[in-house]
Amino acid sequence: MAEDDPTTGDARPPTAKPTSGGSGAETGYAVIGTLISGMAVWGGAGWLLDQWLDTRVFFPVGIILGMAVAIYVVVLRFGGLPTPSGPPHTSTTQGGRRSRPRTQKGQR
Repeated sequence: MAEDDPTTGDARPPTAKPTSGGSGAETGYAVIGTLISGMAVWGGAGWLLDQWLDTRVFFPVGIILGMAVAIYVVVLRFGGLPTPSGPPHTSTTQGGRRSRPRTQKGQR
C-alpha cells in the first residue's frame, strides 16, 4: 500500500498530539452526567420493580442507591486532592526551630 511506503510523501513521521487534561467545565459536565444517569438508571430499575411487584418502595430506594453509587464512581474516577510530596509538615518558627507547644493560659 502507498500509505505504508516510507519513500513516498513526507519524510517525517506524524507527531502525536499532546493529551489534554480537559477543562474544568468538561469535568463538571462529566460529574453531573454521572450523578443524573446513576439516579435515572437505578430509579428506573426501582420503578420497573415497583410496577412488577405492585409496590411503592423500590423507586425511592433505587434513586438513593443510584446517587450513592454515582458518588462512589465520581470519587473513583476523578479522585480527591493530590497527595502532597515530600516530608510531612511540622510546625516551625521563622528561624527553622520547632515552635513550643501551646498551653492554656497559666500552665507551663
